[in-house]
Amino acid sequence: MGQFHFDVPDAASDFMERSLWKDAYICGIEGVPWQSQNQYDGHSLTVTRGIESSGKLYIACLLDDLGYRTLSTCSLRPLDSESYHLPLELARGSCYRARVQSDAWKRAGLTVSEEFDRLLGEGTARFLDAAQCRSDSAGSAEAAMEAIVLLEQAIADLGESYAVQSIAFRKQREPQIGTLLAGAVVPPSPTRSPFAEAFSAAFNAAAVRLSWADIETDSGSFDYEAAEHSIRYCAGKGMRIIGGPLIDFREKLMPHWLYLLEDDFEAFLTSVSAFVEKTVERFRGSIQLWNCATGLNTPGPLELDDEQAMRLAVAILQTVRRVDPQTPAIMSFDQPFGEYLSRHRDGISPIHFADALVRSGLGMAGIGLDVRINYKSDATLPRSAVDFGQMVDRWATLGLPMLVQIAVPGGLGADEDSIMQSDVLQYDSLAADAASEQLRVAGPMIRTLLAKHIVHGIVWDGWADGEPHVMSHSGVIGKDGKQRPLLEYLTRVRREFLA
Repeated sequence: MGQFHFDVPDAASDFMERSLWKDAYICGIEGVPWQSQNQYDGHSLTVTRGIESSGKLYIACLLDDLGYRTLSTCSLRPLDSESYHLPLELARGSCYRARVQSDAWKRAGLTVSEEFDRLLGEGTARFLDAAQCRSDSAGSAEAAMEAIVLLEQAIADLGESYAVQSIAFRKQREPQIGTLLAGAVVPPSPTRSPFAEAFSAAFNAAAVRLSWADIETDSGSFDYEAAEHSIRYCAGKGMRIIGGPLIDFREKLMPHWLYLLEDDFEAFLTSVSAFVEKTVERFRGSIQLWNCATGLNTPGPLELDDEQAMRLAVAILQTVRRVDPQTPAIMSFDQPFGEYLSRHRDGISPIHFADALVRSGLGMAGIGLDVRINYKSDATLPRSAVDFGQMVDRWATLGLPMLVQIAVPGGLGADEDSIMQSDVLQYDSLAADAASEQLRVAGPMIRTLLAKHIVHGIVWDGWADGEPHVMSHSGVIGKDGKQRPLLEYLTRVRREFLA
């Protein structure tokens, strides 16, 4: 058993208290989090995992002007009798990431800004101050925390330079970038919306959810009317249609009568296959891309072991390919960084699950990644655009095009109209202007994805909070009908860059 001990000086106690230390985890060189147990007594953080090998600590901390940001240390050895200085090690990790990534990109031709050079220089100097005064625990902690903020701001600036220059490079070769920018639609939205025209102005595609829970409300009873209205409306606007996910393996997105099958996997598999077959037959010819399923890699309403999850994924994909062999079909994977593995002993690594399906020879045309940011549970920890882009590059090694679905809240409080009713992370800048914060978080992610040739589609998982939607406050139009800044941004991206 390996234990990592981190001292938290009094000067950093508030910094630590506001962090998401309960969700911290250790990750090895392979990039897969290990299940861990975390304890914090006000002075020391202890992370325990089942193997004794080196790894990096990942922890989401609240930083001035940046909101929550996942920080990481450099690789550390588990020590039984010694402790690491947590702020100092996090500052060392930020310094390493900023300097190594900027050096690699500059060698590839990237031009960094003067602001980046200033932030990097000042951040590095403060890190060295923290390292040189370790005997003064409080002074070292304060210098380290200042270094973290400066270096993470430098990383944000670096990510922006990469995205802007990469998109400009793409534009030189593709006057109109072919990336799909889709809005997720929960039928009957957007056909009844007073903002329906704004939907077609912001998006060149629609991801129409064909939810099993909404269509087969009772076993054997199917209702496709709302889905047909949405597909017909979006197709009439000249938009490409992404059908699905057909199966979203989250409790509130699965049929209520599913409990009848919880002890009979074979019957469950038969029911899933029957729904998928009937739905694909119904909309064959109207759909340009099938999103077969998502969330099979994460814990869902039924407990599935690795073999059962794989059998389910294979059955869904085979059914779609058999019924509609001409239309491309993808599988999507939830929380692609794999944070849930730190809490679930029997979890399935998302990238390893995807790799097994890619190698199966079933004709999977691409990979979907579902990313939800700034939610308290079942979500991806907030990351810099640089870290987000590195995750996409890691998935790109599987060699298939990608479709990335994003949700970021633009409001606070209860959202009774959302299906998942997810709690939103709260911090000062979000409370002050949640709509602007939605754009600040989502904008760099979208620009990073547009810079990646391997990303063929971006789906915004939310349209209008006053209409059916999955994640709380994820709409680009608030429940009060007020358009959020992200809608204007997406409309501009659609007009200036996309075919």
